[in-house]
Amino acid sequence: MENKKIFCILSYCNTEEKLQALHDNILRLKQYNYSILLYSYLKVPEYISELVDYLIIDKDNPIISRDTKALWWYLTYDSFQLEKCWDDTSWTAINQIQQICKFLESKDYNYHIFLNYDLIMSPDKFQEWLIHQDNSFAGSSLDGDFDRSSLIFFILDKEDLKYMSHNISLEDYLSKKDGRMAEDYFHDKVIERNILFNPNIRFSDSIKGFFGNVPHDQIFNYLHNDVSTFRLFFNNQIIILYNIVEEENITINVNDIDYNIDLKVGEPYYLNIDDKFDYFDIKYKEGNKRFYNPKDSYNIIRKIK
Repeated sequence: MENKKIFCILSYCNTEEKLQALHDNILRLKQYNYSILLYSYLKVPEYISELVDYLIIDKDNPIISRDTKALWWYLTYDSFQLEKCWDDTSWTAINQIQQICKFLESKDYNYHIFLNYDLIMSPDKFQEWLIHQDNSFAGSSLDGDFDRSSLIFFILDKEDLKYMSHNISLEDYLSKKDGRMAEDYFHDKVIERNILFNPNIRFSDSIKGFFGNVPHDQIFNYLHNDVSTFRLFFNNQIIILYNIVEEENITINVNDIDYNIDLKVGEPYYLNIDDKFDYFDIKYKEGNKRFYNPKDSYNIIRKIK
């Protein structure tokens, strides 16, 4: 009897670029004549929904609060450590996997091919030989570690699908949470279940990760490339100007109070405001700009000396 297979697409397409990547990949997948399930936390356009056999729209995107910060970067400069933290979005990916597994448990498919909406199609026709394998399988990602499974592409047979459905839970995830990513948690399940894991077969996204193509140190610079003479980072009470390469007089207005500041080459300036602020204005040689506290992350500034 012929094995029945289904593609299970994980997605969160909140830009036109991501929707285009999803659409292009669905069209490539349709050449195999397998069923396609699309899981999304956002509504998708009709021209996409009409291409798939199953569509699950789950408006409950379960991002976990800042108490379990999963993604954080830091930069040490002079006597300061700058930290940028985000809520834990890892569970959102695991949740999609779990919900897909629950939905497909009773369906008549032998193999379930999970993939990210923007998986890069390789020159050998999207690892075509893997698609035609009749077994569970996991590989790693190009940007990740060799010793953990990638969520970009993996395969589950019916019994392994049932195992994931009943052995993945938020409570279990939180009990093991120690700053690791979703891939680490999923890899634990792959190893527990003895699913074939080949770290030498690697996969990659077509759209760059969380920060796009922004260099690490620029993540902390709210002036980006607009100003070449100094950099700026802040939270809701502290403003720090650093990496100063040219003397300049600037004015920062916070809570209707002007602070006139003379920047010195190589000397970071640390402005601590008594009252928290929602935004501030800055006047500098190259222009004027208003900055609002970011709502998608939590900034921390620590003195380390």
